[in-house]
Amino acid sequence: MEKNTLLLRDTEAFMRGELDNVTVAESSIMLDLVQGSYVPYGCYTSAPIPMPVFDALWVSWNADAPDGTAVEAQARVLVDGNWSKWMGFGKWSPHLRREGPTPQEQGPLCLGPDLVRLESKRAAQVQLRIYLYTKHEKRTPSVQLLGVSVRAAGVIPARGRPVNRRLHLMPYVVARRAEALRPWMDLAIGLASLANRWGADLLPEEFAQVLRDWRPADGCDVRNLCFAAAAAGCWGFPAWLGWCGLGALREEVRAGYGVLVGLDSTPAQIAQGWPEHRYVTVRGFLASATAPKVLLCDPWAGEADFDAETEMLLDDFLVAWDNIALFMRARNTRAAQTGLTRGSVWVRPAGEDAPGLYRLYSNGEPRLLPDDFCAEGGVLAWSTPDDHPHATTGHRTFHFTAPEQGGIRLPDGQKDQRFTVYAVDTAGSMLVGDITI
Repeated sequence: MEKNTLLLRDTEAFMRGELDNVTVAESSIMLDLVQGSYVPYGCYTSAPIPMPVFDALWVSWNADAPDGTAVEAQARVLVDGNWSKWMGFGKWSPHLRREGPTPQEQGPLCLGPDLVRLESKRAAQVQLRIYLYTKHEKRTPSVQLLGVSVRAAGVIPARGRPVNRRLHLMPYVVARRAEALRPWMDLAIGLASLANRWGADLLPEEFAQVLRDWRPADGCDVRNLCFAAAAAGCWGFPAWLGWCGLGALREEVRAGYGVLVGLDSTPAQIAQGWPEHRYVTVRGFLASATAPKVLLCDPWAGEADFDAETEMLLDDFLVAWDNIALFMRARNTRAAQTGLTRGSVWVRPAGEDAPGLYRLYSNGEPRLLPDDFCAEGGVLAWSTPDDHPHATTGHRTFHFTAPEQGGIRLPDGQKDQRFTVYAVDTAGSMLVGDITI
């Protein structure tokens, strides 16, 4: 791992910090349990962390946060011998309308939704803190990873040894996903591309709901990298942010891992409707003495999923890349406890007075969808079997719609047509069921 990135993610590392109403168990930080009930809040503070002299930092966390609980990561830096104020990155839980911080300045520090920049000063130490909250005495959030990465001032990142390897990630394109989630869908697709290669079979829409930053429009990018790393952790995939060079990407690919990165789009791409800055996954490198290339899964590259498998000249990639990467590892053996589930439901006709309308049922009880389910951020869709099998559910053809009278309207199809219905709420939990009409 790069010297400018530090991860706290085991009992020994966590125990070096200060525990206030929290404890460390099973390599996780949890709220203290007093007489059978969890305390309402607690705090973990790391020891001061020496770093290379830096002018920007990114914080990462992975946490289980069941409904009624939340976590809040903070950081401060040592500038001219004095510690800055603590800077928070927003309360986070899949079950909250989570908001990154509003851009603000604190002396030489500029706090954005997912990073801290030092405009006129430099720092060489950082300290991390994470608060745990619960409104439910029988539930606690738990933190498995807390990390920080800094941009080393005046350092040219290493290019590393060339590698010639192609990884098989899962390609998806923005054009085939839920349009309402499109502003941050490329980031969600990147997480799905990385996670599904390990057999997770998650929809990009599930990731998109959990990493969504609900803060009001403030001129900053709506895609929050801190929330993206946290979203991966919801399903048990360790993930963190790092400022790094080409050498780190090459080492990840050499070890068999893909990496999610951000690229600046060209004027021609922007003219085609691409965002000025987009997120892609690195799936390999082609080593060549004349024209080495980077292999990508680019969600903006076409209309069909496998159009996303593109390649880019290495020199062009280095110009477009901002040196920030999101790293991910295979799922933890310990199952996540956030309550992000896929609930199986029965899909049944609403009745003779509502032809073509179907409702969801669980344990014999109707699961009526609110009229504002989609207006409030939920996703409702249906699909039919395609003419060939797919590697993941996310590759199926989805038809996105809105609820009607608490259910979903399905089209008249050929006899014995099978439909699958998906309802993903704003916490990333999904109801899914089949019906043959």
